[in-house]
Amino acid sequence: MDKVEDNEEALVVESYEAFIKIKEEPDPGTFPLIFSLVFIILIPIFSFEDFFYGDNTLCCGSILLGLVILLVGSIQSLEQSNRYKKATKDLAHVAGIPKKIAYPFFSLQAADKRINSLILQKYPFLSEPKENSNKSKPQKIVLSQREEE
Repeated sequence: MDKVEDNEEALVVESYEAFIKIKEEPDPGTFPLIFSLVFIILIPIFSFEDFFYGDNTLCCGSILLGLVILLVGSIQSLEQSNRYKKATKDLAHVAGIPKKIAYPFFSLQAADKRINSLILQKYPFLSEPKENSNKSKPQKIVLSQREEE
């Protein structure tokens, strides 16, 4: 019976660590999305005069390049979001939280925050820092030379 509980706790710890790791990762699509605005907005504004004189290659080219960068950034953000949602669902499933509690019909709290708080209530040892888990080991006492004399 203890092996089953230990295995369940190990799965919860593993799933929780994956959840926290993905949660703490920055969104990889933020920089491309901001950078695309330079090509979509700023360059065409500064090359707007050339558009009237028949040289619209810089304006149109920068808009097309900006749209491509915007698409790449959007795809990266969407992939990150999907990984985070999958980690949240896996965590709720592994911890045995029913769907009605994890994803209620109406809630003001986001699902990932609700599931995180439910997990920490059910498994309080997850909220402890890893440094505290080594408390059972005796600490070394270092004496200076003056104290030895």
